[in-house]
Amino acid sequence: MVKKDSITKVAFTGNTKLTLKGIKALSDFTNFDIKSVFGIKDEDSHKKVNHVFLDDFCLKNKIDLFKNDDWNEFHNFCSNQNVELIIALGDSRIIPENIINSFKVIGNHGAILPNVHGGASLVWGRLLNSKEWGISIMEIDKKVDSGKILKIKKINYDKDCSELEFTEKCDDVTIEALIEIVSNDYEVIENKKWDVRVSKHTDSFQTINILKYCLENNLNVYLPPRTKNDGIINKNWSSDFINTFKIANNNPYPKWIEKEQ
Repeated sequence: MVKKDSITKVAFTGNTKLTLKGIKALSDFTNFDIKSVFGIKDEDSHKKVNHVFLDDFCLKNKIDLFKNDDWNEFHNFCSNQNVELIIALGDSRIIPENIINSFKVIGNHGAILPNVHGGASLVWGRLLNSKEWGISIMEIDKKVDSGKILKIKKINYDKDCSELEFTEKCDDVTIEALIEIVSNDYEVIENKKWDVRVSKHTDSFQTINILKYCLENNLNVYLPPRTKNDGIINKNWSSDFINTFKIANNNPYPKWIEKEQ
């Protein structure tokens, strides 16, 4: 992906702990020149899970930081700076076609592709409670989660593992995967479309049963994003599932809600 005997100019998109971990990891390489980070507005920081302010780090390391939604400005900057690679980490925004068409763009996904597509991957992964999960890094294509897969890594976790610990494990192996990719240690795998799509706001217990069935039967599944209402506990669930639900719907994500009957 990159040449070892020359400097590769890189830009990042994202504004999370994972974004910062990735920037720091590449900063340790002498053959990368990080030119910019395309973040989000400060006033939107409360909307982003695991948000971190990147101002001090970028200022100290002479990295241009964009904190707006002006993708065209970012595109023009990257073009003028001869950026070759854009890395999207912890960024759920849809990257515009003009950027995808102009630069090599890669990004992370919080599940193993092509098995699990969609949103809220790290909540669904912990809610599955199978003691193993995984992450992917892929080329970013015009359709979400459809680009060629560059790296897959699995994690193991204990059944009493908190959502925060689970998220950090996934973040750490994502950085391991990124380092391997930029070190040219990767193999391209063709992605595949999902076979089963779960609708938004489907009951979480039902969704997990669908996920289990798909994984056991080698079917690719699309899992929906989650909203605050998806964090409401259903009193008809088993006590075991409710306990796991409380673990998965917790810091750093919005906490579960228990309504009085």
